[in-house]
Amino acid sequence: MCVIVDANLAARVFREPPEADFAPIFEWLRARSGALVFGGRLASELEQMGNPRRRLRTLLRAGQALLIPDEVVHAEEEVINATGHCRSNDKHVVALARVSGARTLCTHDRDLQTDFRNPKLISAPRGSIYKRAEHAPLLKHTTSCGKLVRRSRR
Repeated sequence: MCVIVDANLAARVFREPPEADFAPIFEWLRARSGALVFGGRLASELEQMGNPRRRLRTLLRAGQALLIPDEVVHAEEEVINATGHCRSNDKHVVALARVSGARTLCTHDRDLQTDFRNPKLISAPRGSIYKRAEHAPLLKHTTSCGKLVRRSRR
């Protein structure tokens, strides 16, 4: 499975070393079991932050992150806008989840959490929210994430 880290927690997640609540994410990535996904407006937001930008580049080089093209995320964001189901101002994160297959989101934004769990926006499987170390079991594979499909062919 792939995980998305929202910009509202990026400074805490991408610290070196990461805060204790977010260390399981990097342990999971280092074990080459999953991938961190970013793209579209989220990529722009993270690029403006120093430490997250550096960590993302390292993860990309190591094959532990996937950058989804902006145009793909933007096109899906338009589809989401048309539904009227999204409550948060983070339609770009929901769009990223839909196009990447990522179903775990690391955020403290309550409106985004509601959107991410809304089966009208994200389903097959539904989205999960990672907020602290106790949520480490959410870092597992599902068939929705493209990284899993690529790995199974090797």
